Amino acid sequence: MTGGEAVVRALAEHGVELVFGIPGTHTLELHRHLTANGIRHITPRHEAGGGYAADGYARVTGRPGVVLCTSGPGVINAATAAATAYADSVPVLILSPSMPTGVEGRDTGFLHEGKNQGAAMDALVAWSRTATDPDDAVEAIHAAFAHFTSNRPRPVHVQIPVDVLKGTVPFNSTSPPQSENGGAEGRGANLKGTVPFSAALDLLAGAERPVVVAGGGARGADLAALGIPVITTVNGKGVLDEKHPLSLGASIRLRAAQRYLADADVVLAIGTELGESDLWGDVPALRKVIRVDIDPAQRDKNVPADVAITGDARAAVQALTTDREPAQLNGVREAIREEALKDGAPWLPLMGALDEALGTDGILAGDSTQAAYYGAVHFLPMDAQRRFIYPTGYATLGYALPAAIGAKLAAPDRPVIALIGDGGLLFTVAELATAAELQIPLPVVVPNNHGYGEIRDQMVDAGITPVGVDLHTPDLPKLGEAFGGAGVRVEHAGALGPVLREALQRPGPTVIEVPAPG
Repeated sequence: MTGGEAVVRALAEHGVELVFGIPGTHTLELHRHLTANGIRHITPRHEAGGGYAADGYARVTGRPGVVLCTSGPGVINAATAAATAYADSVPVLILSPSMPTGVEGRDTGFLHEGKNQGAAMDALVAWSRTATDPDDAVEAIHAAFAHFTSNRPRPVHVQIPVDVLKGTVPFNSTSPPQSENGGAEGRGANLKGTVPFSAALDLLAGAERPVVVAGGGARGADLAALGIPVITTVNGKGVLDEKHPLSLGASIRLRAAQRYLADADVVLAIGTELGESDLWGDVPALRKVIRVDIDPAQRDKNVPADVAITGDARAAVQALTTDREPAQLNGVREAIREEALKDGAPWLPLMGALDEALGTDGILAGDSTQAAYYGAVHFLPMDAQRRFIYPTGYATLGYALPAAIGAKLAAPDRPVIALIGDGGLLFTVAELATAAELQIPLPVVVPNNHGYGEIRDQMVDAGITPVGVDLHTPDLPKLGEAFGGAGVRVEHAGALGPVLREALQRPGPTVIEVPAPG
């Protein structure tokens, strides 16, 4: 078979059911074999949209999302989405052709030729690999999926020269190598060290005021069994049911939560980098820190660990669970809510409408917008059934709409809503056409503040006359109609309820404009 067919067969053997991408001249030998191998192709209107959709798909399913881009502008268009997945540890495979063997870097004027496409992507993802022949291309696919199941699941890029895609490979060479350990269970089996566990158990046993900080890497761990209060990052929102008595929500940016951490005698940080994008500032001074992470490089980043455990969070938490009287949270929950209301109170009516519409198992795709980080993060409770997907670390604009498409394809029977500002929507507005073509019910809720509201506020606070932030906004409901969906404008968030219910039943996207408060 050709290298292209061998690669597609390898994807199918790893359970890939769909890919996102825009066909190009150099991808023909890949696209030729998708349908025959049972792989559905979803065409976004821009490769960044395809990357965000793959990201949303991966966050909801826990399986890698796959982006199939053509060489040159195609793969570079997906770069921002790749960097977003890297920042939030999302398993995404970016697969692309590259220049014919011996062409790249010679500046010959070959179609889509760049200076060094692989190096450009390698700077943004966990690794980029160029296949040297058809067998190596298949092995690169196996290596990508091995990476996702045994390491911090960050995105990778595999590129295959166009002549390799057309070259031949023996028919029996596509079977993936057998792995002794796969997925979370495999990672958990490699937990390192009885000594760290003994030291961690001793610290927790002697602690009077322990606190857990849980990030996205803690998903699937039974945090409630620890009997310790839990503060999460935004990426970790919902890893413990936010209505649980021990949950303090995704409140780590708030000073009330950070004071609580500083007063703790032991902080158990699980699957989190404790980064500035979570804390909105410097890390508070912490006394004793136990870190649990699949990535050993995290043990001393931002906050050095007194005890470090390398491995999967689920197995580590199970090993650290002992009989412990559940902690009492005296006043801290109220202090956190009071602080969150300073920024978030104007968004409460909108959050109430979204809360009702999401039901018990809905998915909210949030953009980097005030409605998300001041509203949804603090006032939309999430749990193991509900899910909030959001570009925490890279904080890109335009994420929510295509990510919601990926989420809906991942979970077609669950309600999915996109929450995106008027500024962010225009970054990926073309994906309304994708949602319309797919006929997926998708409310796209757009609080309209006619520009970049957060930056406008920061300029005012810094004594800068606002520049570049007050923008013309198109007629958003008509925009929804023009792309093949529907559009509605409501006068206030209190009127959203019936509009959302209708939109969740209507095939195609519904752009719902609501005035932003203030």
